[in-house]
Order: sequence, then structure tokens, then C-alpha cells
Amino acid sequence: MGLFGPEKMILALEQFNFFPGETIKGSISLNLKKPTKARKLEVALVGEQTERYRDRDGHTKRKTHKVYSFEIPLGPEQEYHKGDYTFEIEIPDDILMRGRGQHNRPEGALGAVTDVLGALGGNRYEPVEWYVRSQLDIPMGLDVKKTQKIAIA
Repeated sequence: MGLFGPEKMILALEQFNFFPGETIKGSISLNLKKPTKARKLEVALVGEQTERYRDRDGHTKRKTHKVYSFEIPLGPEQEYHKGDYTFEIEIPDDILMRGRGQHNRPEGALGAVTDVLGALGGNRYEPVEWYVRSQLDIPMGLDVKKTQKIAIA
């Protein structure tokens, strides 16, 4: 049950813990009050990593980077009302190599120097957070979205 009645969208996954190379299987159930025109219905696997660093005044700041995003369209531009949509997302074998504090990192010796300077300056990268996101893209209106955190190890 949502805050103001039934949930408009339910994102259900068969499991929440995955290994690289496995397939995420799930479904999206729509339960809108009335038929609504939307640009698309999509599901995505997203990875985000937060960088903590100090600014010039010594204050700790946080910046989040998207390290991976793979979207799959489940439905075209049309009216949506009620319905169930199943999906499968294959996790790439090399997905755990993404992130790792390598944003805009130069190759070779220059990259190693950049790593050392970042560590001395207090830059820290938190682990990548993985989630599945579903979204009904409604033009000139509030999109209907759901996210579910998952673990990839």
C-alpha cells in the first residue's frame, strides 16, 4: 500500500544477491488510477559510487558518479494503465571492474601518481552500490519510479 492508496508500480525480483555473469529476473506491475500516456516503460541496472573528498576549506564533500547504467525498454510510447511486464538483465562478467575509484584516471605512471595525490588529498571512494530501477516516463508529469538495491559480488 502506498502513502495515498495502492502502489502505482511494483518492482519484484526473484533474488537480490548475484554474481557476475548471472541473470537478474523480475517483473514490473503497473496499477495506475487511469490510463496515462507515457514515452516509455524501462528497467535498468545501475551502479553508483560515492567519492568523499575535502574542499579548499577542509570541509568533507560527497559526489556520486554513475559507473554503470544499462537500460532495457519494456514498452513503447503508448497509454499505460494496468499490466505486468517481465524482464531479464544479464550481468556482464567484468562488471566488478567498473568503478574502483578510476574516474577520469590517466593510464600508466601518470595514473599511479594521480592515485597517490588523491589519497594524500583525502579522496576516498566508497563501494559501488548496485540497484535495479524501473521507470514509466510520463511527459509533462511526474514519472512513476521504483528502485531495488541488489548485491553483486
